[in-house]
Formats: sequence, structure tokens, C-alpha cells
Amino acid sequence: MVTDPVLALPDMSKPFVVETDASDFALGSIIMQDGHPVAFESRKLKDVEQRYSVHEKELLVVVHYLRLWRHYLLGSPFVVKTDNTAVSHFMMQPKLTSRQARWQEML
Repeated sequence: MVTDPVLALPDMSKPFVVETDASDFALGSIIMQDGHPVAFESRKLKDVEQRYSVHEKELLVVVHYLRLWRHYLLGSPFVVKTDNTAVSHFMMQPKLTSRQARWQEML
């Protein structure tokens, strides 16, 4: 039997965990505390976003959800869990596009 998840009330003194993932067609993320969901959301990629590289999609999902949940995260400790290869690729890239530079500035 499947039940709807019960969302936890956020405790701003405890750390948050943000888990993200991107596919060819959508972005998704969940924000949790102590293993309990506080919020979750997903959305379809826009046509132009579907043409991003895999690494850019993985960075897009992080940037999108950090912006979306900034009211939870500002002033609170948090950890982002994502595809590490995307972050590694981003950090080792010698030249950034203007979009990537904006994302880097935001992060």
C-alpha cells in the first residue's frame, strides 16, 4: 500500500540536505532534514534547456533548486547531493560560458 509522504516542518537550527537530479526531460529535487522530506518539486525542462549538455543539466538543477528554496537555506547549514561528475567537470573546465559563469557566481 502506498501512502502520501508526510512533510516535516523545517527546523532552521538543523542542517538541510538537498538532493537533486536531472534527466533529458525534467529536473527534480527534495529538501530534507533528519531524513524526512520538507519539500519536493519537479518540472519539465524548457526546449532550450533540453539541448544543454548532461553536465549543464546537472548544474542547472542545483542552481534552480538553491534559488527556489533559498528561504529555507539562507542562514542554515546545508549539503547538496548531486551527480559529482557534473561538479567535477564544471570545476575543471578551463573556460566557462556566460551562463556557466553566472551559475558559478550564484554558487
